[in-house]
Amino acid sequence: MKFLNITLLLFLLAGCASKPVLYPNKKLKAVGKEASKKDIDICMAEADEYLESAEAKKILRGAGKGSIFGGAVGAVTGLLTGNVIRGATSGAAIGATAGGVGAAISPDQLERAYVNQCLEKKGYQILGWD
Repeated sequence: MKFLNITLLLFLLAGCASKPVLYPNKKLKAVGKEASKKDIDICMAEADEYLESAEAKKILRGAGKGSIFGGAVGAVTGLLTGNVIRGATSGAAIGATAGGVGAAISPDQLERAYVNQCLEKKGYQILGWD
């Protein structure tokens, strides 16, 4: 149960809204902070729309499949060790991680990559995310 609570907490923290931090290049200096914030919001809205597309869902499907497979394997392991619930939750977490690695990207990573590309096309340079 403690493992499940920690896993849920990590997912909630990862889901907290973050935004790109821009390098103060010529573009940022020319448009100013308010205009750059609007550009960030536009790119983030486009990224959210993209994440709803069939192409993005196909990219992200690997993590879900890994979770289901891992949960099944964990449940069988739990049967053998005497703790089915712990085996299933541990297996699901491990499977999701393996599936995510197999897909090589999470929804958050895909959103960030999209926003970074969108902002770079507009002339901004991204230092990172806060």
